[in-house]
Amino acid sequence: MFKSLYRQHQNNDRLQPEAVLTGKGVIVMLLLFLVEQLAAEGLSVLSQLFNLNLGLMEINMIINCGVLLLMFLFFGGFFIENLKNFFREFKAVYIWLPIVCYFCSSIANLIIQIILGLVRGEIQNTSNNALVMQLINQYPLQLIVLTVLIAPITEEAVFRAALSRSMTASSKSWVKVMGFVLSIFFFAFFHIYQFAFFATDASGAVHLTFNLNEFISILVYVPMAVGLTLCSFFGKNYWCSVICHMLTNGIAVMLMLLAGDLVK
Repeated sequence: MFKSLYRQHQNNDRLQPEAVLTGKGVIVMLLLFLVEQLAAEGLSVLSQLFNLNLGLMEINMIINCGVLLLMFLFFGGFFIENLKNFFREFKAVYIWLPIVCYFCSSIANLIIQIILGLVRGEIQNTSNNALVMQLINQYPLQLIVLTVLIAPITEEAVFRAALSRSMTASSKSWVKVMGFVLSIFFFAFFHIYQFAFFATDASGAVHLTFNLNEFISILVYVPMAVGLTLCSFFGKNYWCSVICHMLTNGIAVMLMLLAGDLVK
C-alpha cells in the first residue's frame, strides 16, 4: 500500500534490493511522528480536563499503539519488503552486527557516563531513564511491550528509515554525512527535550524552561544513536537496526528489573 512512499534500492553487496523511503515517504513518516508527540500532549491535557484518570503509561500505550497502526497502514509495504528480504537473503551480518553495535555503544556510553560524573562530581541517571525505572516497578509487562517491541519499530522507522537510511543510501558523500548527523542528533534530542525545555509546576501546568544539566545528558544517548545508525548503514535492512534497538532496550529493562529485585 502507498508504494510511492518507498522505492527499491539495489546494493552492490546484496542480491535482493532494499526498500528505502522516498522523499514523500520521509515527509509522511515525520508528520506521523509529529502527530504522535502532539497527540500525547493533547491526551494528557484532556485527561486532566475531563478527569479521565489516564496515567503516563496508559497515555503512552494508547498513542504508541495508534501510531504503530498508522505506520503499518501507510508503510506496510515498506516493512514487509524489508522483512521478506531479511529472510530471503539472510546473512550472518544481520545477527553479529546488532550485537557488535550494542556492545560498542554500551562501552562508549559507560565512558561518557564516567566523564560526565567527573565533571558533575557524581554519576547521575538521566531523567528519562529515571522515569522508566519508576514506571517499570508499577507496570512491568506494559513497559516491556512498549520499550522492547513497539518503540524500536516506531523509532527506527523515524530516526533510521526516514532521517538516516533514506539519505545514507545516496551515492553523494555529503548526503550520507547529513543522514548520519540528523539521525544521531534528533534521536538523542528526542530522549531529553521534554526534561531540558519543559517543566511542570505543583499545579500541573507546563512551562518553557532550559535545564543545562538535562541538556548535557543528550551526550548519554549519542553512543546508542551512533550504534543504531551504523547498524542501519552497514546492515542495509530496516529490521537490522530494529533488532539492535530491541536488544539494547531489552537488556536495559532486564537490568532495571534485576536492580529492583535486588533493592527489595
